[in-house]
Amino acid sequence: MVAETTHDFSQPAAMWAAKKSGPETTTLVEVDVPRVEAESVLVRVRASAICASDIPGWRAEVVGRGSPGRWHPDNPGLTGHEVAGEVVRLGGGVDASLMAQAVWIDPIAGCGDCGECRRGRQTFCSNVSLVCQGFAEYVVAPARQCRPIPAGFNYSTASLIPDMVGTPMSAVKRAGVKSGESVAVWGLGPVGLGLVQASLIAGGLPVFGLDPVASRRARAEAFGAIALDSSRPDSLNRLRELTAGTGPDVVLCSVGNDRVSKEAFDALRLDGRMVTVAGHVSAGGEERKWVSGSWGCDECDWPDVIEHLRSARFSLAGYVTHQFPLRQVQEAFVIRAGDLEGSFKVVVTNE
Repeated sequence: MVAETTHDFSQPAAMWAAKKSGPETTTLVEVDVPRVEAESVLVRVRASAICASDIPGWRAEVVGRGSPGRWHPDNPGLTGHEVAGEVVRLGGGVDASLMAQAVWIDPIAGCGDCGECRRGRQTFCSNVSLVCQGFAEYVVAPARQCRPIPAGFNYSTASLIPDMVGTPMSAVKRAGVKSGESVAVWGLGPVGLGLVQASLIAGGLPVFGLDPVASRRARAEAFGAIALDSSRPDSLNRLRELTAGTGPDVVLCSVGNDRVSKEAFDALRLDGRMVTVAGHVSAGGEERKWVSGSWGCDECDWPDVIEHLRSARFSLAGYVTHQFPLRQVQEAFVIRAGDLEGSFKVVVTNE
């Protein structure tokens, strides 16, 4: 059954949402509940995780115009894009069976009509937009971006699926990691740990992880990586020694820092492959190395990604270290930005 008109299930007309109020400060403001257009739904946010990409906007003194869509830290709801919740209102043209479903939201929405979208590659769409503003009580999303939460997952863990699972799995696919190839992952935060897991699933061996934070190195080691302290001056020499003097076959970088990206590029063996999900490597030169970026997860890849989660080959156990109610969103950002040793994923909840 498809809804012909918007179904209003008596949700409140106003809601609370976080809004940037200065450098490293947020406040709650009361705003209208967003309007639901055709082919979209209103989701009552149960969990919205803080992403590393949220931190620069939170820290900035002046917030400029955002990225595509409404990814703008000054907007009510901020840049929250790792969202899970319950569908509470349907726009016209939406299947009525979606009502009241527990869902996680794939934040990267293509136009749905172009050739790339029809092939399930919405991240290549020229008219891509982002579902965000999730640090609020409600958020609107295209119905096609709302996916059922797998059995056994709570809202907080489900909110991590797009960035912590989809993004690293896609990056490893982009890199074409093959069985027996050596892989080095720069940055062992939540996405970096996902790159470690995805590399191991693809058959990478050995898989190295480089990070200056001890607790993050310990997490990577628990999954089977060889962890190196990137703050030590001999870490790159050690990596080269462990890869027969040539450097790793594949390098994956999750650090949003151009210097670190260049360091990772330099460590890669000749004719090796590098994929970065943050930061950039300068173009030019004559080194015979293959480099690509990667962003999000394409719709055509989600069935395989979800199957890895269901089978527990990819695990999110222990990722969530802190949960704060929306009224404490300020404290949540302080912990996520300032306590790299003690925090991993910090989630803002509306339970």
